[in-house]
Amino acid sequence: MKIKDFNIAKLLESLPTGLILIDQNKIIIEANPEAKKLLGRKIESKNIESVCKNLEENLFDDILSGKHIERSVFESGDLLIGFSASPVYGNNGNVVGSSIILRDITEIREMEEELRKKDRLAALGEMVAGLAHEIRNPLASIKAGIESLSFNGSENTNNYKFQSIVLHEITRLERIVNDMTVYASDRDLVKTKVNLKSLVGETLLMFSHEIAEKNIQVKKNLKGNLVCYVDRDKIVTVLNNLFLNAMESIGENGCIELNIRRGKKNMIIQVKDDGGGIPPDIIPKVFIPFFTTKSKGTGLGLSIVHRIIQNHNGTIKATNEGKGACFTIALPKEK
Repeated sequence: MKIKDFNIAKLLESLPTGLILIDQNKIIIEANPEAKKLLGRKIESKNIESVCKNLEENLFDDILSGKHIERSVFESGDLLIGFSASPVYGNNGNVVGSSIILRDITEIREMEEELRKKDRLAALGEMVAGLAHEIRNPLASIKAGIESLSFNGSENTNNYKFQSIVLHEITRLERIVNDMTVYASDRDLVKTKVNLKSLVGETLLMFSHEIAEKNIQVKKNLKGNLVCYVDRDKIVTVLNNLFLNAMESIGENGCIELNIRRGKKNMIIQVKDDGGGIPPDIIPKVFIPFFTTKSKGTGLGLSIVHRIIQNHNGTIKATNEGKGACFTIALPKEK
């Protein structure tokens, strides 16, 4: 069969882009398979405004009056749909309907947002590095000065109590500055061949005393060959931070799951807990530096994790699964 004899209907069916045809009454009279996939199988004979929701008011009136629409966006369930439309003219030159092109741009929008976030965090990292440097030196001098003062009287005196409070707060500031320094550190990754099973073992050994003390159950699901090329020290920091975060969320008598498996393109790492989960309005903010809901937190733990995974060209997502929170990391497999 020659290309000129190719059936146009078959071409429309094979398009990876959604195509819809509506009449003057805004009724869908034709929809190719991709459009039905994006908007629902039974959309023909329906009013287009009932199918494409969250669009600006009177948009289809503008289209049917001869206006072209480009790069509009609306939501369909969990999908973000890109939308363009053009009027269709009859033999007498009047508008008899409209052709509408649809495309799933959910992944594209997520990538754009990730790039914007990366730029913002890079700029913030530079600022944090400068702040940490400026704070550290006077902080060390203040601490040395307080420690050199003699503690006159017993531990019950106000003088002793005030000095103890000052030293305690200086120590807390030092911890914050150290976290800032780790977050701002952007040294080149030193990638080596690493077995993630052994890193999980090290993390569990580090927290073994607290695991036993709080009666925490740990479930490991480590499938297959888990050797990959990563910066070992950085990934240890990631696992430790996520495990500590999970322990703080569940308190006592809870359960933490560590799941690692090889996907087609990525190494997938999951840390799940059965705590109270993350409030939906908080989820978009959990990786923002200095954002925390904990009274004793610095708000940099998850930010450090996010930055490390980004530097590995990976992704990390926070979701709620069951009763608790779930952090899912995808690290690209490299030879």
